Amino acid sequence: MSSDKFKSINTIEYTELKNDLRTGDLLLCSGEYLVSKLIKQVSNSLFSHVGIIVKWKGLLLIIESVEDDGVRIVPLEHYLTNYENTNKSYDGKLYIARHKQLNEDGGEKQNTIIVKGLTLLNKNYDKSEIAQIVARIGLGVGKHRDNEEFICSEFVDVCFKEADICFTSDTKGFIFPEHIAADENVIPIARIG
Repeated sequence: MSSDKFKSINTIEYTELKNDLRTGDLLLCSGEYLVSKLIKQVSNSLFSHVGIIVKWKGLLLIIESVEDDGVRIVPLEHYLTNYENTNKSYDGKLYIARHKQLNEDGGEKQNTIIVKGLTLLNKNYDKSEIAQIVARIGLGVGKHRDNEEFICSEFVDVCFKEADICFTSDTKGFIFPEHIAADENVIPIARIG
């Protein structure tokens, strides 16, 4: 498993990139926050977070699951100008990727993914899943159990599975942003400058 394919992609300014983004594209984040660094270290990954882009009436939105809010929708631009209402940009690097199957479909899979995501709005973030992942990696114990709470990568995985697109998880059923980024069908588009 390797997301090395993201290390050499072009950096493109958001103003140049935004018109090329599509519903179903992935936002992959490499954060510098304490929790982000822990996630990257524990999962041996470049990435600490993943969300799904939704293009709606000229707006670019992110549907995602985050620690304090659970499943939510926020403008993508907030990552660049007002992350978590701080009047600052996200502390880290932001990448855009696209799953190959979404290029071939004509929109049906994108609609399915987003409808599934919308049905999960306001579901809780799965804080216990993070502890289980740490225990699995650090101690070799634990197994993922499906529930109605989601870490970011679980949320993305569930939405894509609804459209018959599957990412590979680890042997205990956990899925990290790294699994999604490293999938052979996920194509890096750009790093947002």
